[in-house]
Amino acid sequence: MPDLIEQLETEVLVDHGTFDLIDDSGDQHAAPDPASWLHAGRNMITVVSASTRHHVAAVTVEAWSAEPPPADGWGDPEEAKVLLDSGWLEINPLVDAEDADDITVGEAGAYRVRAYVTGRAELLASTPPPDVELRGVERYLLQFWPE
Repeated sequence: MPDLIEQLETEVLVDHGTFDLIDDSGDQHAAPDPASWLHAGRNMITVVSASTRHHVAAVTVEAWSAEPPPADGWGDPEEAKVLLDSGWLEINPLVDAEDADDITVGEAGAYRVRAYVTGRAELLASTPPPDVELRGVERYLLQFWPE
């Protein structure tokens, strides 16, 4: 039975339709996949929002000892492999913002990441005035475990 090792609940500014999880210990590259909203590679995971509008998304990142069971109540899962030089990830918006939150998912090595999202349709359907910041409409869960 897999164990939940660490969990981080935070928010991130989604700017130009994306945000990243970055391991600063080496070069970063996420292989784009036009069929997916989750791009991963070496020391980097890029999450593509349903909207290019600036908004604040709720993000939960979990580190597991082995592959976790499917998460209840979440939709649109994507899965990818990521190589991490340190295992320490920073949740980064595309632009400079407040200090980024971070989590250690484990030691250096290869990991699987399974990501879920909710609120995409609601985000696309929302039409607030330009001066109103959308917060927490789009929500993400990213689960990491050693490969």
